[in-house]
Amino acid sequence: DSRIIPFDLSALLDAGDHACTSPNLMASFVRVEVGDSLETKARATSQAFYVIRGSGVSASMDHGKVRWCAGDLFVLPTTRAGVVHECVEAELGGAALYWIHDEP
Repeated sequence: DSRIIPFDLSALLDAGDHACTSPNLMASFVRVEVGDSLETKARATSQAFYVIRGSGVSASMDHGKVRWCAGDLFVLPTTRAGVVHECVEAELGGAALYWIHDEP
């Protein structure tokens, strides 16, 4: 299944209701099945995506499209809307991205 898997350590950091991996960072894994798409949203000054496996395209209304494949790293500044990620090809059934942003 396509999904976002947060690396939420907020309970250990006593951060209240704000999901976070560190006091100023949130990290998650994003899995997108081949032929599927998934939207990520963050109220952040920037977002970085590292492509662990697969290839595809990510698109935002603010910044257009970014084509990616395994080993790529791309960074987006603030976006007013979400970023839609689509997997075109991948081993093991889907693309895997490591997503970090500074929302908390």
